[in-house]
Amino acid sequence: MNHDKSNATISNDSVVTPFPGSPAANLDHHSKRSIQYGLQPGTSDLIDEMAATMRATLERCQPHALAAAAKASLRGYLCEPELLRPEQRRGNKNAYTRQLLYADPDKQFSILSIVWMPGQRTPIHGHTAWGALGIYSGTPYCEVFNTGSKQQPRMTLEPTMKLCMHSGEVNTVQPGIDDVHRIGNDSPTPAITIHIYGRDLLASPGSINITFN
Repeated sequence: MNHDKSNATISNDSVVTPFPGSPAANLDHHSKRSIQYGLQPGTSDLIDEMAATMRATLERCQPHALAAAAKASLRGYLCEPELLRPEQRRGNKNAYTRQLLYADPDKQFSILSIVWMPGQRTPIHGHTAWGALGIYSGTPYCEVFNTGSKQQPRMTLEPTMKLCMHSGEVNTVQPGIDDVHRIGNDSPTPAITIHIYGRDLLASPGSINITFN
């Protein structure tokens, strides 16, 4: 892995931009009117069960433990073969595909899936809210970056490790620019990940990401 430092520009910690790719890929299968709060049309009831677990956990969880709660909510469902419909497992050779699966009616969290075709990856990014990532299939990777000087408007990012992830694994993310990473797929086969984020991604699909140039 290359450990050369690279420059990154960000105007301030709250600036967010959407990932390239297909952040509303389920619009390919449904009209915009069908996108709604709650379980998305054509989505497995298992996602609804996961969301119910997450809602119950939120009611008794302290803010610092929300990412861990999302991790626990995800863990029991990654082995379910019917968690995603066949059409939700299809990738796009031009860009990785994000699909909204559930949008909490109280706007506290969202559940989405991402399909990664070989060679696809995100920009280097952080998040504006807590979250959890579970590996549904394949072997995607997570490359972790250390932030150097946080003086604006420029900072230095240095890659520190590259982790290969496997089906069933779950990891958490925390808000801010101290948990900076990128995810991708350098294997020869597709990979699928499931995410829970503490944001309303129906109203604002790109609001979870702090991206770096």
